[in-house]
Amino acid sequence: MPISLCAQNTAPRFLESDAAEVQTMNIIDRFLLTLSYVTALPLKRGKFYDQADDNSLSGLAKYLPSAGAVIGCILLGAGALCVSKLHAPNLVSGAVLTVAWIALTGGLHFDGLMDAADGIFSHRSRERMLEIMLDSRVGNFGAMCGMSVFLLKFAALSSLCCSPKVLYALLVVAPCWARWTELYAIGRFSYAKEEGKGKIWHDSTKMPEDVLIGLVVPVAVSAAAAALCGISAILMISVFACFSGLVASHWLAQVLRGHTGDTYGAVVELSETGCLLLTALFCCL
Repeated sequence: MPISLCAQNTAPRFLESDAAEVQTMNIIDRFLLTLSYVTALPLKRGKFYDQADDNSLSGLAKYLPSAGAVIGCILLGAGALCVSKLHAPNLVSGAVLTVAWIALTGGLHFDGLMDAADGIFSHRSRERMLEIMLDSRVGNFGAMCGMSVFLLKFAALSSLCCSPKVLYALLVVAPCWARWTELYAIGRFSYAKEEGKGKIWHDSTKMPEDVLIGLVVPVAVSAAAAALCGISAILMISVFACFSGLVASHWLAQVLRGHTGDTYGAVVELSETGCLLLTALFCCL
């Protein structure tokens, strides 16, 4: 039996009279709006989140790597608490970090991954795949894919607890680069449907300007993290995250001839998981 994962978005429509006010929002307000939308952080969200519509979400994709930096800093704090302060067993620390990683986004990207898996692995026509992905319930393929990704993240994080400096650097850097690859997918590829929750993200993203602007935060975070564990380790983590995310974005775009909101989330999850797995394997060599 399919499992109901989350309710549909029932937010009221955004009033057109608010469109001009949205366009005058400053950078901080727009970043906070992005952070409110893609995380579960208890922010003062206000009417532009509560009444989120195409107008309010326009042009926010370039702030996604910055949202990743916030997620990374919180994960860094959780990792330092578990590993360095409480000296928790590696398996316990890995479990806490894995659950915290998903909880920080309210399962948004994880949900997209499972919906995308249900459609793609159904091996139906492209049109039927997109129809299956619209179903809010999770089927067999989505459940199997979700459990696999969860297990791989848990195993990799538990293994990396033996190398705290590498773990801490990864917790900060990987979410930034994963969301930069999401930004790349949003700007680089067409939207696979006539309409959808992710269409405004694609339509309002300037290519290549926004993708280049989005590089600023991941590069700055990586440079700061290099002081913690060295340039070579940061380069390794960054390359693994970018490689995994870019491969995922191109593969998904090839299968569906474009992207959807669900596949944007899948890109983030696959980028993070690939980075974690490859880093853990490399550190064990």
